[in-house]
Amino acid sequence: MSVPHDDPVPFRLVAPAMRRFAVALWIVAVALVPIGLITDGPRALLLVPAPSAFTAWFAWTALWRPRVLATADGVVVVDVRRTTRIAWGRVLEVRSRFGLEVVTSEGDRRTWIAPRPTARLRLTPVAPLGPGGPAQAAETTLTVAEAADRLRAFVPSPAPLEGPPPAEVTPARIEHRVHGWSVVALIALGLLGSMAGARI
Repeated sequence: MSVPHDDPVPFRLVAPAMRRFAVALWIVAVALVPIGLITDGPRALLLVPAPSAFTAWFAWTALWRPRVLATADGVVVVDVRRTTRIAWGRVLEVRSRFGLEVVTSEGDRRTWIAPRPTARLRLTPVAPLGPGGPAQAAETTLTVAEAADRLRAFVPSPAPLEGPPPAEVTPARIEHRVHGWSVVALIALGLLGSMAGARI
């Protein structure tokens, strides 16, 4: 059993540098079509869509979609391969020494958006706050250590044990959802893009 802290405001963490790179790759993906038409003529209409689609899909799956979402129920870590939902009761620690890591009873969960301690992250509050609640905060740029501190505010502190342990305990959950279709699409588009690019 644990004692929650005062209710912190739920937020989303993303990597602005990764998202800027994703936008640049989307521009490149769109530009590939006219460049292919100019250099290779109408034949390029058959070959250019595959590398263009791979570039756009890679930008979304590897650079735009990854994020960390902190809510009252737990933390959600989204990366290229999977989405992990971790109840706060299973979080043992949040570390920032080698990047943003959530330590659970199942082991460490490194985040895709902050693989190193020097990464910069953007925090965006996600709760629509009504009258009587705390003032809506604006987006904030944070270091990895500052982001770890914000996540630690959600982690409950251990409750003092008084008397015998409870007869029933509901386990806190850790749920993994694999992005299988996304990874398969990335691999397939990469192979098609490579074959088409070799023929342009």
